Amino acid sequence: MKRIIAVFFTLVCTAAIAQPGYYWVKFKDKNNNIFSISNPQQFLSQKSIERRHKQGIALNETDLPISENYIASVTPFVTDVVHRLKWFNTLVVTINSQSDINSIKALPFVDSVDIIQKFLPRAAYNRNKFEEVYPDHDQSIVYPNIYGAAYHQANMLSVDILHQMGFKGQGIIVSSMDNGFHNVNVAAALDSIRPNILATWDFVHNNANVYDSGEHGTTTFSCLAGNVPGKFLGTAPNANYLLLQSEDDDNEWILEEYHWAAAAEWADSAGAQIFTTSLGYTDFPSDTTNNPGNHTYSDLDGSKTIIARAGNVAFGKGILVLNSAGNEGEKPWHYISTPADGDSIMAVGAVDSTETITKFSGRGPAANGKIKPDVCAQGASSAVITSNNFITTSNGTSFSCPIMAGAAASLWSAFPDKTNREIYDAIMLSCDRFWKPDNDYGYGIPNFYTAYLLLKTNYDGNVIKISDDVTIFPNPFYNELNVSLYSAEAKTRKVEIFDLQGKLVLSKNVYMRNESFDIITLNEARGLPVGEYVLRLDGDKKYTHRIMKLQP
Repeated sequence: MKRIIAVFFTLVCTAAIAQPGYYWVKFKDKNNNIFSISNPQQFLSQKSIERRHKQGIALNETDLPISENYIASVTPFVTDVVHRLKWFNTLVVTINSQSDINSIKALPFVDSVDIIQKFLPRAAYNRNKFEEVYPDHDQSIVYPNIYGAAYHQANMLSVDILHQMGFKGQGIIVSSMDNGFHNVNVAAALDSIRPNILATWDFVHNNANVYDSGEHGTTTFSCLAGNVPGKFLGTAPNANYLLLQSEDDDNEWILEEYHWAAAAEWADSAGAQIFTTSLGYTDFPSDTTNNPGNHTYSDLDGSKTIIARAGNVAFGKGILVLNSAGNEGEKPWHYISTPADGDSIMAVGAVDSTETITKFSGRGPAANGKIKPDVCAQGASSAVITSNNFITTSNGTSFSCPIMAGAAASLWSAFPDKTNREIYDAIMLSCDRFWKPDNDYGYGIPNFYTAYLLLKTNYDGNVIKISDDVTIFPNPFYNELNVSLYSAEAKTRKVEIFDLQGKLVLSKNVYMRNESFDIITLNEARGLPVGEYVLRLDGDKKYTHRIMKLQP
């Protein structure tokens, strides 16, 4: 009797293992490869190569495509090769039988074959993940500034100051991964950005059309690129864009994380410098028996899930990766979602117009104790544009993330030779809670004008803010001394420097533009003897501060 039971048990297990599904085929190496690291033009765009070169990032084996010989050897035993993930030297495939699994495992260059997801009826997953209600807004309103309904979300980050200075994301390639971008190809509110859309790809359906569905992607993209004069302006209206669909709009399953990893590799190869993603994954709607990829909070340790690992790899290749913190704050899950937990990923939480954290914003820490979210932007009543050109508002970290990503693109356009790490650090250092972070706000709300000043002076901690209108940097200084001034009207102002005996040693008249910040570089100060001085603006004691010249 025991023998019969054992045989029956074996048959049941074999049948379960052999259930058709998606599998992860990992190779041991990249030998027998037709590509070579010495000739990266074969598999990376020139933009991607230049990004690495600028940042001193050497190519390595993860950049090489998977060996075509290996893929050809596996192909007879699979029904479909869904993705080739070169960073992990793996294939995502569909397999129908245990015998095919055994045949793949027997290949000498195969390291392992693991199930990702068993096939289940699509209806088992079906739910509308992005069902949103957009309140009515008067479309006839003409606002007193170019940002219109989007003014507050830009002003909160001071990215509007960068725009005044002419930095609007030009030359920066931003990859947006979402559930599609419905009508972005025809919406009038996005007509000015369409020439800057460099490429599109749908990693769910394997085609280039991302415009036939995905209202969520359209609204998130509008936060970056929307442009309706006097009514709406996004935070990076002059950037270049890659629009990639990685989200299966009809289903919620772990395979979407692999779609994102494939999109990340594709965007890297195309030369992207910034990723912005308003997606996140926690648990899934099926039981763990049929869904072996179901997450628990302990999985969100910064480097376990495939999507977080892919985001971390992307950062290591010179890309600034931003992701929504998720909207689980009031739900049983409560915490951030993945890939926001990623060690190198900037997770963006949501505040309201009063800069108070929203109840829905996903909380930290990550499972490894790392403070999350990293930063915050407006995610309550954020201004968005729908696929039918309707300007309205919506709630979610889905919107705080692209608002932040656009600001980062505008900042990077001011310093195109800086590394992603330098841009990341400047943003973090500019946050209003940098010295007292917590797991609600993270490090707080960045000030992108402050981040600009930090990068302008190769920040060493020496930025002196006299008032909201006047900033001196660096102080102490060696050669170059800068004064940032704001003027509400066009006029000439005088900057004076006195020694400690009250003798005037430098005087300079500067022309200020109307309602703008200007940075005045006092090159003449490099000739001053080492010592202490007093800088005064317009003879007003309100704008007087002690400065120090150091030996170069």
